[in-house]
Amino acid sequence: MAVDAGLVLAVIGAGLAVGLAAIGSGIGVGIAGATGAGVIAVRPEKFGKAIVFQAVPQTQGMYGLLVAVLILLSTGVIGGGTEGVPLPLGLAALGAGLAAGISGLSAIGQGIAASAGIAATAERDEAMGKSLIFAVIPETQAIYGLLVAILIMAFTGLLTGSPVATEATGLAAIGCGLAVGIAGLSAIGQGIAAAAGSAAAAEHEGSFGKGLVFAVIPETQAIYGLLVAILIMAFTGMITRDLTATLAAGFASIACGFAVGFAGISAIGQGIAASAGIAATAEKEEMFGKGLVFTVIPETQAIYGLLVAILIMAFTGMITRDVTATAAAGLAAIGSGFAVGLAGLSAIGQGMTAASGIGATAQREGAMGPSLIFAVMAETFAIFGLLVAILIMFGIGLFGG
Repeated sequence: MAVDAGLVLAVIGAGLAVGLAAIGSGIGVGIAGATGAGVIAVRPEKFGKAIVFQAVPQTQGMYGLLVAVLILLSTGVIGGGTEGVPLPLGLAALGAGLAAGISGLSAIGQGIAASAGIAATAERDEAMGKSLIFAVIPETQAIYGLLVAILIMAFTGLLTGSPVATEATGLAAIGCGLAVGIAGLSAIGQGIAAAAGSAAAAEHEGSFGKGLVFAVIPETQAIYGLLVAILIMAFTGMITRDLTATLAAGFASIACGFAVGFAGISAIGQGIAASAGIAATAEKEEMFGKGLVFTVIPETQAIYGLLVAILIMAFTGMITRDVTATAAAGLAAIGSGFAVGLAGLSAIGQGMTAASGIGATAQREGAMGPSLIFAVMAETFAIFGLLVAILIMFGIGLFGG
């Protein structure tokens, strides 16, 4: 079997799928197992329940293994039957691997939630059911990644054995993988919030519902990543198998993936704030609304990333399927994605401030206004990133066609 560029990319995609997902599951299982080991030292009868929680973050590694095997089978690395892999299919396989692999790191957040579930169940057996619900919530990011990976392989013909892809759609597949994969790291923030929800539900019977509301808020960043991935598939003709997409659209897709993906990590800050909101609401129910106000503040960074991704699609002509931008302009748009995406990580600091603001407001109602000002201050750096992203698009001529 000849080793060509397409095959090399496909094998790298398979390695990233199982390798990155294994890192996530290994860390998540380790976090949960460490808590389990501590619990059984004093409560050995809790071993069975602790094992159940520890098993929860293992699924991401299985998803990565599944995608890796599918890539190896479809390219003939396992079983032979091929003399090479076209470059577009190699790029598509790499995109599928990124989708399943990076989103597999969501197991870290799931491990944090599972760890809290073990601790809660050690105190009260009846807390296990609710704690399991909180522990499985961060699973969805990995499911989104698995879904996109399979869709990429299906629409490009990897799974069917009937290749329907160009270099442009191959690059678009990488953009899809980056969008849903990196945004899947939002599960870490969701795991932080879910851990607080599990602890609160174990101590306060009526806090389960409100804690669940806080815990699902950091999910939105992952949904933004999934949405952009699907839009890329639609606008580059991957779904309809329209092979007219240009290289400019392919590079622009990667830019969109970086924009919404990195900005999606803002969910870590949101999870920190949500965790404080859950704790405050468990003690004082009237803090629910005020806690939500602080919790949604770090959401704006993700919205900036989503906005820039949509602007790139619009101004490169991806939405209208009339791409007038050059390949160089599409490649330069990646700078816009980095600007708004990486600046969106400022939400982590904003989440810390928001969490302290919730605590201050819980102690003294009059502290809410000043605390909101403190929390909003960290927003400015994300605005800088948004500004530079727009300036890049204007400077390279995307706004004017």
